[in-house]
Amino acid sequence: MLSRKRTIAAGVIILLFIFGLIYRLADIQLISTKSFSKNNVNLIEESVNQRTHRFTINDGRGYFLDRNGELLSTDVKPQIVVFPNLYTRDWPVDAISEILQLPSQRIENMIFSMEKPAALLLLKELTLQQMNQINELEIPGLYAQLVTKRKPLPFANHIIGAVGEDPDLIKQKYKDKLEKGTVSTSTKTGKNGMQYTFDPFLISEGETQFIYHVDRQGNPLFGLDVKYRAQTNPLYPLHVKTTIDKRMQEAVEKYLSNHQVEAGGAVLLDIESNELLALASRPVFNSETIYEHENKMTTHQIPGSIFKIVTAAAAIEKNKIQNDKLYDCNLNIYGKEDERKLGMLNFEQSFSQSCNKTFGDLANEMAAEDNNFIEEYASKLGLLDLNGWRGQVYHFDNFSHFYQEERGQIRNPNKKIRDYQSRLAISQTAIGQLDVKMTPLAAANMMATIARGGTWSEVKAAKSVNFANGTELVEFKEHKGKKESLSPYTIMRLQSLLVNTVKDENGTGHTLQSLPFQVAGKTGTAQKGEGANVYNKWFAGYFPADNPKFALVVVDMKYDTENRTTSVYADIAKAVMEISDSQQE
Repeated sequence: MLSRKRTIAAGVIILLFIFGLIYRLADIQLISTKSFSKNNVNLIEESVNQRTHRFTINDGRGYFLDRNGELLSTDVKPQIVVFPNLYTRDWPVDAISEILQLPSQRIENMIFSMEKPAALLLLKELTLQQMNQINELEIPGLYAQLVTKRKPLPFANHIIGAVGEDPDLIKQKYKDKLEKGTVSTSTKTGKNGMQYTFDPFLISEGETQFIYHVDRQGNPLFGLDVKYRAQTNPLYPLHVKTTIDKRMQEAVEKYLSNHQVEAGGAVLLDIESNELLALASRPVFNSETIYEHENKMTTHQIPGSIFKIVTAAAAIEKNKIQNDKLYDCNLNIYGKEDERKLGMLNFEQSFSQSCNKTFGDLANEMAAEDNNFIEEYASKLGLLDLNGWRGQVYHFDNFSHFYQEERGQIRNPNKKIRDYQSRLAISQTAIGQLDVKMTPLAAANMMATIARGGTWSEVKAAKSVNFANGTELVEFKEHKGKKESLSPYTIMRLQSLLVNTVKDENGTGHTLQSLPFQVAGKTGTAQKGEGANVYNKWFAGYFPADNPKFALVVVDMKYDTENRTTSVYADIAKAVMEISDSQQE
């Protein structure tokens, strides 16, 4: 009796084990083929990958062009793609050698060193004529092809951004495309910059590849037939025509590196169109630091004396300027002897030589009548708002050209109003210290606004999104004139003040007099609180002053003893003018 019970129990256990195996097999083969286990593994995809060798010619993701139609985010180069498992002694290696002007043995050595399909590493770039000659040989497993590769990250990486794999984002954001099979969980998406903001337009609609199927040993399953698989829609991939000028961007990158700006960057705008021509932030990020990305040009920073432009604008509008009135610029805003003993200066001299005492006194005089005057005039100059282009694009209500752009601030929202009502706090705020912050992008836009005569406009970073054949899908029109502008007289006075800052021999921007054209602008030095000798050093301005074309802001956020800012500014401005002149010839 006991033996019979044990037999039944053992039989039940065996049956349960068999049923478990059957369920497991059914789960793998039929039920969870696209999301197996807690890791949601796509078994069909993995199975295909195991028995497929492939070479990607184009990942299908959209790309970026500069304003003149030059590629920014990708390179398209002719290459020779080799499937090493298909190599036979019948290949006409001597003919290949003659076309490429390389020894036959070297070509064979390159092929033998390959384990999977790859491009031949040639010292010289393949010509289109050589491409055609290779393809005329009709060799199975060897193909000359224009291959699209993503550019290395350092060039314009804070504005263009980077791409990477994010399976969770694909499942959340592109569920319909995932179900249709046009994307997979390994499809790359934008991680930051314009790659992120324009991702809905750029996401791949299918890769272009050479593929062939192999057995367990890596040998061809279906003969020597290598298949060519491409997107079914000839209108894709889309491309974004940016406002960036590639040559000007290269100049900005070059001079920031030459002058060893470790933290900071530069923003360059076209004044007439208010389009972004170049933007670079330091430090650059690489594939290992992509998630530590911070574009310092679109995150707010302490401006220092750049902010005196706001205080000056308010004083002019409120008629607080007395030309014959002198301010004791031997003193600082604390009423103590200043390190820079500038003597008795009038308003214009105080601006060009950046006297803190003058602007502290003026601010307190105006605050006695209107405690919110600083916010009002900072807003008129666009410093408290998002300055990048935003608007409705299809079903995107708040589509933005700039990734994670921050607004400026006058006061810390966590502090109480009374913390800003003392005479010292008003003086500190008026000279761009205490809790005042603005983005370098906003500062550049302020300069463009003043140079243009007072009309504020959002900054565009893209002109359009286009189909593969060049037909326009989306056009980004100008967004301007939304703000209450300053009076023409105030703008004229501000222009004069900015010119004198460089023109005056005692002005803080006088070193820029060496340029072959007149610059108008303002310096700024702001202590960051990280140490007694660590400052933000700014120069914000526009040029040529008599016929403004470009607004440029340069910021060095690790200024200690060496003033790199005006040197960087001078080099970039000179290069930009030379590029502009050559483009007009």
